[in-house]
Amino acid sequence: MLSRSRAEIPEATVWVDVDATALWELREATRRPDDPGPGLLAHIARFVVSALADHPVLNARFDAARDEIVVSDTVNLGIAVQGEAGLVAPAVLGADALTTRELDAALRDLTTRARAGRATPEELTAGTFTLNNYGSLGVDGSAAIINHPQVAILGFGRVIDRPWVVDGQIVPRKITQMSFVFDHRVCDGATAAGFMRQVADAIENPLPALVRL
Repeated sequence: MLSRSRAEIPEATVWVDVDATALWELREATRRPDDPGPGLLAHIARFVVSALADHPVLNARFDAARDEIVVSDTVNLGIAVQGEAGLVAPAVLGADALTTRELDAALRDLTTRARAGRATPEELTAGTFTLNNYGSLGVDGSAAIINHPQVAILGFGRVIDRPWVVDGQIVPRKITQMSFVFDHRVCDGATAAGFMRQVADAIENPLPALVRL
């Protein structure tokens, strides 16, 4: 699939540095001794699902034989996982119908099973969009390969303290790099940038975004 993706898809990549401090602080503030609450990845995944609802062309596949874009009516959110047999991208089926807490539980369960080689055939093939948390590997950036026949993949690097300018002052902030690789046959840079900014804005200012979900 990876070789086919590189051979067939005219891909383009855009990226942005994102200040995740507010989301980090929100996650920490909602932790309880008996309930850690949803993790950062679950919140980001929920923002991604919401942004896909506003940019449905990215939750699709490109049918080269018919030269048409086939948009999915549900979001099966793939997550890149390094398993025993190599890299796989199983999907949380119907992720758009889940709350953030439900999505957190589904992602944890799916990741655990995929690492052990126990993801189902449907989970391994039904993804409509993939999220890649390459920050878990200790790196900041990556131009990921689209999971064919999907048309886009969104990746996040590690969240680390960096000097950042806020209101004219240099302060330490929790910064992550977000990269987005998309099939240029299905959309242009403006659509890709609009999707990225919607996700990035939700991470940087999460409370209003969560209220709208």
